[in-house]
Amino acid sequence: RNGIYPLMNFAVSRPLALPRALSQPQEDPQKAKTPTPEPFDVETRKVVQMQCNMELNEDKSQWHLTLLLILEDKLHRQLSYDLLPTDNSKDLATELVHYGFIHEDDCEKLATFLESAFHKHRSQA
Repeated sequence: RNGIYPLMNFAVSRPLALPRALSQPQEDPQKAKTPTPEPFDVETRKVVQMQCNMELNEDKSQWHLTLLLILEDKLHRQLSYDLLPTDNSKDLATELVHYGFIHEDDCEKLATFLESAFHKHRSQA
């Protein structure tokens, strides 16, 4: 009456049988397609404010990056990442665009912001 009943009350009394094909067609291995990665959603909102925090992990061997992005519609997006020694700001910003976390137009702005944050925190360490 005041909410949904436990999911076990909705269980089917017997499992549904799926029809089976009589024989599976054999595919030619040369014609088999390689799986294509699923496309990611494109972010349409632009970043209006960025904040960054970097801390050394407990064993002092790796930096942990926490990035707070505020988008046009006031949505707060907090991302965290353990930085590798080979990571650079441009690649990280490009990856965030690729996975749909930031708008493509914000890539350069974020890369510049991250680069300055990297220099600031690494010089203090």
